Amino acid sequence: MPVIGGEPLVPDAGGAQDGRHGLVSCHLTICKSIEVRFINFEVHPLLQSIPSSAMVSPDSRRGALRLALTVSGLLLFGIFAYTTESSWSYLNAVLLPTRTHVPHVPSIPTIPTTGGDPPFESVGIVTYIPDGHIKFINQAHHMLWSSWRYATSHVDRASRGRTDLILFAHRNVISQMPDDCTLLDVTDAAAVEATRTHVADQCYVVERTPPADDYWFRYSFMFSLSYLAEPAFHTLLMDYDRLLRSDSDVVITPAFLSFRPPQFVVGRGGYMDEDFTRHRIHKLALDLNMTHQGLYNVGSTWFGNSSLVLTMTPKMLQVAQFILDSPIYGEEMGFPKWHPGVTSMYAGELVVNHFIPKDNVWVNSESLDINCNGHERTADVYHSHCWPGDQYPGYFNKWAYERGEYTVDKFPRQTLNISVINDYFMAMALYGV
Repeated sequence: MPVIGGEPLVPDAGGAQDGRHGLVSCHLTICKSIEVRFINFEVHPLLQSIPSSAMVSPDSRRGALRLALTVSGLLLFGIFAYTTESSWSYLNAVLLPTRTHVPHVPSIPTIPTTGGDPPFESVGIVTYIPDGHIKFINQAHHMLWSSWRYATSHVDRASRGRTDLILFAHRNVISQMPDDCTLLDVTDAAAVEATRTHVADQCYVVERTPPADDYWFRYSFMFSLSYLAEPAFHTLLMDYDRLLRSDSDVVITPAFLSFRPPQFVVGRGGYMDEDFTRHRIHKLALDLNMTHQGLYNVGSTWFGNSSLVLTMTPKMLQVAQFILDSPIYGEEMGFPKWHPGVTSMYAGELVVNHFIPKDNVWVNSESLDINCNGHERTADVYHSHCWPGDQYPGYFNKWAYERGEYTVDKFPRQTLNISVINDYFMAMALYGV
């Protein structure tokens, strides 16, 4: 493997806050300002120098005071009227969240603004390979990498943008990554800068080893996402117009290389089959002061603007940790009613609903995260995913693959029709061509 080159970020990521502390401070500031202006009122030195004999009578002073109060009242009324459209609308925006839940209105744009033709925008396909599981190494080799290599070699580079594959891997498995991939040291600025000059599609391996005290060892699936929250990787990832965040038990097709939709695209999930779950997700959103727009069963695969993916991930980690630490939401109720084992799916659904206007999200159940045993036309599919379990008839089945049930003797290459997605998956897993 060629080599070039030599604390998790958990910001709010733009999520809505209840604003209570900010309100008190702001409110008191306003009150204190008013108090200072009236309590600390002092007689002007010029008035202090006027002898008492020159002062007007008490009745005149009372009349003058009444006149002054009247004029002051009119001035205050004018000021209040003038500021109604601006100041009070601002104050209402600050005050209202303390009295009732005001839905956050997602407004982050999801269409990359590169100024270029969308088909030529660059894409980084990112995934994580953990330590201790040979199955993930095999998936990276024989599913994701082999399909990426096949797709990029069958679609003319001059007709599309660059599509790189970036394998973030634990240090113990780096040596087992595909030989054609380049080990990239992200601490070497020159090496990262050099990646921008490549015209051909590239595969990179980036070392990412969680510290021993990492919170996510209690829910290790989040390691497949948490690397996206690390600032050390952002310079590299922000060089791409879009990111495809994917698991490793997937294949991409040649059609994906020119897939550049205007929406933020997510795959389909299979974790929510009951009204109870939907109501509970909405209650969770309310408790976190987040907005749920009614998008359900959001899949784990994300495809969209790079900055948006990197912005949403830290908030997703926060939501997931809240669920796991909560005595309410961390309670096991059985799948699919409520199962903490799919916390990442609940958290992903919440952040997608919260950050992106509903009309800018495409929950794509037709061509993304398509089950690997499907019979869809490969030309109509962008990304196929192995759904877990033996309940699905036929092939491809990743559990059967892991058990060694698929061999070149049972599935000769010439018998596979790669224009159908399950045969395409089998061809990638067994032959890579």
